[in-house]
Amino acid sequence: MNNVIVRLSQISEDVIRLFKKSKEIGLQMHEELLKVTNELYTVMKTYHMYHAESISAESKLKEAEKQEEKQFNKSGDLSMNLLRHEDRPQRRSSVKKIEKMKEKRQAKYSENKLKCTKARNDYLLNLAATNAAISKYYIHDVSDLIDCCDLGFHASLARTFRTYLSAEYNLETSRHEGLDVIENAVDNLDSRSDKHTVMDMCNQVFCPPLKFEFQPHMGDEVCQVSAQQPVQTELLMRYHQLQSRLATLKIENEEVRKTLDATMQTLQDMLTVEDFDVSDAFQHSRSTESVKSAASETYMSKVNIAKRRANQQETEMFYFTNRPGAAFPVCCPRLW
Repeated sequence: MNNVIVRLSQISEDVIRLFKKSKEIGLQMHEELLKVTNELYTVMKTYHMYHAESISAESKLKEAEKQEEKQFNKSGDLSMNLLRHEDRPQRRSSVKKIEKMKEKRQAKYSENKLKCTKARNDYLLNLAATNAAISKYYIHDVSDLIDCCDLGFHASLARTFRTYLSAEYNLETSRHEGLDVIENAVDNLDSRSDKHTVMDMCNQVFCPPLKFEFQPHMGDEVCQVSAQQPVQTELLMRYHQLQSRLATLKIENEEVRKTLDATMQTLQDMLTVEDFDVSDAFQHSRSTESVKSAASETYMSKVNIAKRRANQQETEMFYFTNRPGAAFPVCCPRLW
């Protein structure tokens, strides 16, 4: 029984330690998501501001065009013939002022329209990046966090109870019926099934929320990234940069994944050692005192325990340092 107590104590320490580490990772993920959504809100407000300025500039341009049209109507050939000679320079000066005002407003409108287009593109790209980050969190990262939280728990618990079962089966055959129930429960330990059960029970917490939708501003009907000049060249350059970066990240992620898989396999090997058979303890005596003194003496020696625990914790630390789900989609840099 001392064997079982020691193992249960170790499981308790492991659960607490892994939970704290997983909680820290979860808080970091939440901070990253908050940063992403705050960035989305900022670029949305910027887009709304530039779109409003574009609408205002367009209104002023139309007003100038109306004034120009009205002035040209007044300056027809017949009217010009009826004007006195001394009034004609004044009339030409008025026309030039209106034309100059129209040119200024046309330039202002073009400038504001370009800013609005860039801001809208920036907003749409950040919108897609934010939705991708949130989707990744709920679909992949939450599952990975749960895996990290109970890493090795089921295997360690199974080993502990199998040790107990081995001792009890050899000690008293009359208790087989009750022990069979416990063995069945141990055999049915399934981390993946438990994880899905928890997620199903708390589906409001683990279910991905609705995606952020594009919020048009004051009747703006453009809801896609505009690739027309003069932003087309910029977009193509960013596209090639992102493609190159994604290719690099893919290679890096593959290497990290291989390392993590190897680390996970090492941890699994550590946690699934079949050391639960204590039959040797019953070769000379069937009493529980024999179990206390003889069961797994070599394996459970203090030196071996300390060495295994150190190796396990070192491997765990490496795994958490290179943990899955640590990287988030980076928000698209602004176009202007």
